[in-house]
Amino acid sequence: MPRYTTYRSIYDQPSFTRPAKRRLHISMFRHSLAKVAVFLLVLSLTCTGVVTAFAASSDSGRPERELEQVVVLPGDTLWEIAVEHKPQGSDTRVYIKKLIRVNGLNSSEIKAGDILFIPLE
Repeated sequence: MPRYTTYRSIYDQPSFTRPAKRRLHISMFRHSLAKVAVFLLVLSLTCTGVVTAFAASSDSGRPERELEQVVVLPGDTLWEIAVEHKPQGSDTRVYIKKLIRVNGLNSSEIKAGDILFIPLE
């Protein structure tokens, strides 16, 4: 038997593995990145909502139109109100469409007690 061998045990040398510390660092980085992304998303949605709310409520760029309030009495129709309040020489049908748009009505039906805004133009 030979006195010296070329055999070496693989258990004498340390094994090669990636340190767990690096994997933990990457995991923590991804977690932090996800937190930042969620924060930025919530922040942008909040800012968009605030800007939209305040932009809808302020009409500082346009002068307000003068409007007259008319209370609808029993038997009144939109046609009668339009004929009474429309500017001279304007078409009654066009003025009725304007009344419907200004007052946010879905149709030309009105009932007693309704308050209509009449543009003074």
